[in-house]
Amino acid sequence: MACTSQSAKDYITNARVHLVGELRSLSLILENLFQQGVLMGEEVSKIKKKKDDYDRTRAILDSVTRKGEAACYKLLRIIDLTRRRTLERPALLSKIIHEASIEAKRFDLHHWISCFPFKEDEEMDTNYFKGPRPCHRYQAKLKSKAKTISKDFWKGSKKLFEKNKTPDLSFYPVVLDTEETTPPSKIKTFKTKKSKLSRPKKLRTYVPENKPEISPSDLLKTDKNILLVGKPGIGKTALSHEMLRLWTERDDKELDYMFYFDMREITNISPTMSLKHLLFTAYSEPDEDKDEIFQDMKSHSDNVTLILDGVTDLSALVVQKLVKKDLLSYAKIIITCRPDDEEDLCDEDWLRVEVKGFSEETIRTYLSATLGEDHREVLSNVELLTLSHVPMYALMVAASCSSEDSLQPRTVTEIYINIVRFCLQNSNKTSIKNPNQFIRTKRNEILSLAEAAFNATQRKTVNLEELSCEDSCILSFLKPLDVKVAPTETITVYSFLHYTMQEFFAALWLLNNPDKIREVFLQWFTEEMKHMKHLIPFMCRLLKEKSPRLMSCLIPTEELKETSEWLFKDMINAFSTEADADDCEPYVGPLFLCQCLYESQSSEACIYFLDKLDFHLDLSEENLDPYSCCVVAYVVTQSKERKIRLNLQDVTVSKQGMRQLLRGLQNIEWCDPFPQQLWKIFLLSEGQMDDLSVQVDYRTLLCLDGNQLHLPVMGKQQLFERAVTVMQRAPTKVEVCLYWHRGALGFWSLCQYLLEALPNISSISVPISVAAAPIRLLISRSILSSLMNKTPRYLNSST
Repeated sequence: MACTSQSAKDYITNARVHLVGELRSLSLILENLFQQGVLMGEEVSKIKKKKDDYDRTRAILDSVTRKGEAACYKLLRIIDLTRRRTLERPALLSKIIHEASIEAKRFDLHHWISCFPFKEDEEMDTNYFKGPRPCHRYQAKLKSKAKTISKDFWKGSKKLFEKNKTPDLSFYPVVLDTEETTPPSKIKTFKTKKSKLSRPKKLRTYVPENKPEISPSDLLKTDKNILLVGKPGIGKTALSHEMLRLWTERDDKELDYMFYFDMREITNISPTMSLKHLLFTAYSEPDEDKDEIFQDMKSHSDNVTLILDGVTDLSALVVQKLVKKDLLSYAKIIITCRPDDEEDLCDEDWLRVEVKGFSEETIRTYLSATLGEDHREVLSNVELLTLSHVPMYALMVAASCSSEDSLQPRTVTEIYINIVRFCLQNSNKTSIKNPNQFIRTKRNEILSLAEAAFNATQRKTVNLEELSCEDSCILSFLKPLDVKVAPTETITVYSFLHYTMQEFFAALWLLNNPDKIREVFLQWFTEEMKHMKHLIPFMCRLLKEKSPRLMSCLIPTEELKETSEWLFKDMINAFSTEADADDCEPYVGPLFLCQCLYESQSSEACIYFLDKLDFHLDLSEENLDPYSCCVVAYVVTQSKERKIRLNLQDVTVSKQGMRQLLRGLQNIEWCDPFPQQLWKIFLLSEGQMDDLSVQVDYRTLLCLDGNQLHLPVMGKQQLFERAVTVMQRAPTKVEVCLYWHRGALGFWSLCQYLLEALPNISSISVPISVAAAPIRLLISRSILSSLMNKTPRYLNSST
């Protein structure tokens, strides 16, 4: 190896014999020498006329060395920057070791050029071509096409949103796993443990945990071919488009090519199709010098990347040759496929990456970006939160929730109906002018899937053992799992991407078999089958003939109407029977019935339910998330003529839920103990008092409560501190109503808080009762004088 202290001219002279034999892409070298002013046009023309590459190489070296040190330095710079094209491809390590005994002292030009001490502060490649000009222009055309493809991809998703609510959709990180496939034995053990979890915990197991981060740019940088595997809608195509986008935004320091093929849309690949026809005709045709560009790709195939999205098999001969490396041997191939299609697609040395969807952190980020402040309403619903780990479902959740003026969509079931309609249409790549008619053509397949879902739900399993349908539209809802049942036999079982989607389809089958509905109502009484109740809310909305429609495309409208006439009464009667039974613990409470009625959007059913309860709705000890509060508010507002007694004893309500609950309080009978229950819930709820939404809530509550604030004599410090804040910030002076309970003697802390807020209090009231006598006496003797001395006020004990 030459000494690196040599001049550029000596460095080239000493390696001349190797350069003459191995220097490649001479036209590229000549183009750059001309661009840098080393050779004139006439000199370049003369060199190109030489009879072969050996003579042309000698002529280049002779011409450059004659021009001196600066010209030689520029030649070395050109070779260094274009080494991937101008020098022979470096041999693989295994090949080098194998040939070491034959050619122990082989001269390595890649190592030779890397040893020359180029100036570090020089702009290395701003004025150098990395390939022929037609190739650069074709690269620019490919990038323009790639941008259009990605733009159209996200544009299709934006159409789901209303024009004034269209979010800026883009790629969000998905969990990528490079670990080996989990063996069936471990999957079976995991599912056994999963079945014993509570429903919220069971649903959260669907959300993948974050893995050590692998980014799309990392996948682009790896030299390995990549197999992206994942369930339908899990983010494989979005990940492919993100890699395509990253390539378009990469600088042009290297001349490379990227092609994207949606294999679900390419249906015209004939057995005789050539690679040139696939790249130039089926994808993008160069505007000039097709042969030169194609030859460049063949000669430097390591600069070519092909994304084959949605591969199911390798029946197309040209695709098969690409994957098997019979064509473009060093090209990088990226394949996306579903788990049941990956077998025999590629060799073991490919990098297998499983796409697992959104993590919980990404779900929150995604919904926040698409829904704004309203995303908290969705996050409080564990079914919708965990459903959104599938990016396609998250898109439909966001689109459904943004389509209404309210914070929540009208019903949760509407989201599922939208998801089903979207998946059915999206799985068919041909244009569907009449979606409802298309769904009707898939009636038998959909009902077959629904029956398998119902049977699996009854068995408390997610495996759809009876499913034999191979329709692509139906399989878009499912994920496969290969189970080895014998040394020579493996069967494929399917399950839904999310358990609640299985419940949705089970409810659909139940409506098609209404004679089974009463059996499900009776199962509420049993511990073993109480889980079947989760089908009922879906049924209540599916019965309604309103947009978006689904059931009317599958079941005659007359049958649905007949079922609707008795279903709600039977459901409420079944609940009443269970609630009145003394020998069993009820598995269905009034809150669940409110959810069913909310899904139905039936005022008549709500009145029938409230009448059965004698207009007394007991929600004590419930945990009301925003959706539950929306449900309760809807039910109580249906009672126009009669006030409802509402029991909120020991109820917890989130900040967002409080706002929903306050909307339905006009129809509540405002009598003790409801006012103090409501104030206690509000004062102990989450959220800072400085929040504008919280200030709106307590002003609304004061307005509803006749400007009264109800407080217990005993309570947590937060209760009294926030009560003082409310009184101090209230627009007018507040009437304070105190409640004493037997044994509540430690009232001194309350007195101190009352003194602090005294200028904002118009009166202090104690309801008359035998139990209230001690507190009236204590107040009059112990703190009345303090109150009166500080600011003239009066004590009213006759309310």
